[in-house]
Parts: sequence; structure tokens; C-alpha cells
Amino acid sequence: YDPRFILPFLSQLMAPEMYMDKHMRLVDSGALSYAIASLSSREWGVRAAGYHVLARVVGAMDTAKLAQEKQVWLHILSLIRNGLATGSNTPRCARLSSLVTVFLVRVVDILLTPLSTLYKTVSRSILAKPAMDLQAVPEFSRLLNSADLNSTGEQRWVLEVVRDGMRDNLDYSLANRSFVCKILKSQWGSVAIDRVGHLQILDILERCVATNYGCTDLVTRHGLLTWLVAIIKQDRVDKLYIKKVVNIVKISWETICSIEERKQDEKKGLLTKLIQTEMKILLGQLQVTAERKQDAELRANIENISSSLDLISTSASQ
Repeated sequence: YDPRFILPFLSQLMAPEMYMDKHMRLVDSGALSYAIASLSSREWGVRAAGYHVLARVVGAMDTAKLAQEKQVWLHILSLIRNGLATGSNTPRCARLSSLVTVFLVRVVDILLTPLSTLYKTVSRSILAKPAMDLQAVPEFSRLLNSADLNSTGEQRWVLEVVRDGMRDNLDYSLANRSFVCKILKSQWGSVAIDRVGHLQILDILERCVATNYGCTDLVTRHGLLTWLVAIIKQDRVDKLYIKKVVNIVKISWETICSIEERKQDEKKGLLTKLIQTEMKILLGQLQVTAERKQDAELRANIENISSSLDLISTSASQ
């Protein structure tokens, strides 16, 4: 639904002159989650409408007679309010990272389901905080390295949050501040993470390199391409891992090409030359692996990337 319609509609429903009987419908219907999600919009007007709706949710909850139920949702909103208040130089209607809003929306879903295996963990960590750090990935390290019996479920949940919340440069800068990619790369091959978790790590890296900041940072400063070579050289590497690596390489190359196109003429080709050697080594190793696996689709994708790299390298040298 278009937020330009939904947010004013929700605001009108919660106007002071409107009578509201069932206040919990604001949460059950997804209105609260929708307003929270709007805080990560790139449009200032959408964020302003989202903050306005959340303010009216607080007002509606304050007048409700649900003494116990409403405290949970008021606390969720106070986390956002206090988090904004504790930040330095916070602009009006500040944009929150999608990592934060996706986390909060998923938390609301869990708190609506007391039978969820994550209910105890999430409620214990969220409801004990007076404010949320809006400049870090919420609860990432604690859930990833959980010692609970349901640690696998907690790992998968927080990795899903990071994967779904990684959308642009703002989200990657938040993840970089929390050392998300460094931690995930260091966890590769660990017995503490299962096959699904390893695939989620590759999915997160794929989302990261789709952003300009994430691609340049991971490729030029964090040795992503060399790290991928180490994965491919492992004995009995999973075929699905290889496909994910090829996707990461493909998206990285497309992002780098788009960055180069926007540069001035005298600066074009510098990033390509910087990663050219590592990219060729990785593509060569992928070609060997694809031949061994006898996968025609993999070979075709790798050849397309190689031909594009050779074409740009040739044009740059001329």
C-alpha cells in the first residue's frame, strides 16, 4: 500500500475526536509496524508522517484502559524516542537505518506471539533497556553468540534481520560500525554455525556488495575477494556455496562498473585496476571449480564476468 495514503488514514483513525474501542487492533493489524517501517524511508515527508502516526499511537495507548498490555508497546516506542534523544545532532524527522526498523518490526511480531521460541530471549533483552542505540545493529553480537539451547534459531533470526535490512549505504555504515562483516567472515567454518547460517552469511555479503559503500569497503579494505578464494579452495565445497560466491562476484563487478561510470574521466578505471589482479585470481579458481563440478550454468556466468573484466581492462589500458 502507498504510505502517502495509509499513514494519513491511520492518523485520522487515531485523531482525538475519533472514538476507539479496541486499542490493541493498532498492533494486531500491523499499523504500529507500518509506522515504524516508514521511519527508514528516504522521503522526508513519509518519515514525518510516520513519526506523527507513532505520536498518535502513544496518545491512543495512554487513554486506553489496558493497564498491562499497553505497557509493552509504549516501551517499544519509548526505545525509539529515547534513542533519538540520546543521539548527538539528531535532525528533525531523522531517518533510521532499515536494520533498526526491520529489527523492531520483527520484535513486534514476536511479542505478539508468546508461544514463539524467541519470545523469552527478545522480550528479556528489549524490555530491560531504557533506550535503543540507533547507531548500531541491535542485539547482533548477543544473538549470534548466544549460549541458549535455542541458539541456532536466534542466530538464524538475527542473520535474517541483517540480510533483510541491508538496503543502502546507510545500512552498511551501521553494520560496519558494529563490525558485522568482520565477525561473520571470522565465523566462517565454525561449528557454531550450521549450513543454513553459512548460506545466510553469503546472502548478507551479497546484499552488502550491492551498495556502493559496502562494495568498495569490502573489496578494497577487507579482502573480500581473497576470502572468497579461500572458500572455493576448501575440500568438498558445497555447490550452493559456489553459486552464492559467483553471485557475489557478479554483483560486486556490476556495482564497481556503475561507480566507475559516474566518476570523472581522469579518475575512471582506478578502482578497476586496484581489484583487477584479485578478481582474475578468483575467476580463475571459479572456472576450475565449475569444470570439476561440470556445471554449464556456472561456467557461462563466470565467462561473462571474465569477458567483461577483460574488455574494461583493455579499454582502460588504451
